Amino acid sequence: MTKNILIICLYILIFSCSSDDDNSAVNQNCGLISEIVSEDEFNSIITSNYEITEVELNRDCLEITYRASGCGTEFWEENLYSVDAFYAVFPLQRYVKMEVINEELCEAIFQKSISFDLTPFQIKTQSEIPLNIEGWNQQIIYRY
Repeated sequence: MTKNILIICLYILIFSCSSDDDNSAVNQNCGLISEIVSEDEFNSIITSNYEITEVELNRDCLEITYRASGCGTEFWEENLYSVDAFYAVFPLQRYVKMEVINEELCEAIFQKSISFDLTPFQIKTQSEIPLNIEGWNQQIIYRY
């Protein structure tokens, strides 16, 4: 009886372990997921309510530090978008916009760092993609 329980426990332990690779573990740590949207949606995103102060690429995570006015950062919502409309450039490049939803009417300035999972921005025919982030003057090369 004890031997059967031990075998069952061992079986559960072996088959309940995740088979995700290292990139999946990193993706879960990114915090927020980036998204591909229509060209109309992309063009309507407002980017004038914040200022990007730092951008860092960490594997599949794009870490953005920005500042904006408000009463605090806890109620802010951030999204990262791109569009599948590519121009006659090779390698294909992505134009990226971060959206900050902040409905607070305070004039204090706060800084916040967030991280986005870039895997939805990957292009199957390329192993890297240049990212042109609105509000940031340096192109970021995302390698995957």
